[in-house]
Amino acid sequence: MAHPYDVSVKTLFLREGNGIIRRLLFGGKVIEFLATEQPKIFNQRADIVVRTEDRSLRHVELQATNETGFALRMLEYYAYLCRLYKQHIAQGVLYLGAEPLRLESSYHSPSIDFRFEIVNLREIDAEPLLASDDWADNALALLAKGEPEKALNALLPKLRAMKGEDQNWAAGTLLLLSGILGLEETVGNRLKEVGMINVMENKVLGPMILQAERKGRSEGQHDLFQEMLSEKFGPLPVWALQRLQAAADDEFHIWAKRILSSTTLEDTLR
Repeated sequence: MAHPYDVSVKTLFLREGNGIIRRLLFGGKVIEFLATEQPKIFNQRADIVVRTEDRSLRHVELQATNETGFALRMLEYYAYLCRLYKQHIAQGVLYLGAEPLRLESSYHSPSIDFRFEIVNLREIDAEPLLASDDWADNALALLAKGEPEKALNALLPKLRAMKGEDQNWAAGTLLLLSGILGLEETVGNRLKEVGMINVMENKVLGPMILQAERKGRSEGQHDLFQEMLSEKFGPLPVWALQRLQAAADDEFHIWAKRILSSTTLEDTLR
């Protein structure tokens, strides 16, 4: 899901909650978020990989476009993740695009019969999502089946009831999600009308939006360095993938210099 708002959608699920969309996607209570990085065998990165209470694994992609060849990409994820974690991993997709869903949920060849689940958010009624205690459900209701304006009217009182950083984060998430429908200006104006925020001047939301705009550039740097590590040291272990995922931009500059002289992966990423 290579779009500026993918960070916000992922963050909805990284916070605590047990709402409707979580249960549809994960099939159980999440107890661990796992590394999502893959060796540079293809230029993609899994969105969310979790372990649930029954120890099963679930991989979820967040998709906003009707991507050609998407099912084959899911098959590539499946092969890699099964090899990494040495067990079956169930796969699902949350489709939240503005266009009608045209993604294929299977890949067939003479030797393969591969399939996965797709949850089409546009077919889920917004009302139960708005009534949920999980902000992930609430925010995604803007993209669900129903009238966005009606959903926004229901969301504003929920936002006003929040405090401090939670309110800033929730408002920023809603603003960025609205871009999927091209409603970011409308949502931004409504937030300002009720005296909640001045979007770009807000100390939390302004940096969030700028970060989203820069994300595409930083991901290119991240992918290049991961490829360099894989070329020198072979397939990367989970701890290294997690280290890369949490790294700041300045750490990549330090590691890029260190990789020239280091003899081990541990020494490079120390």
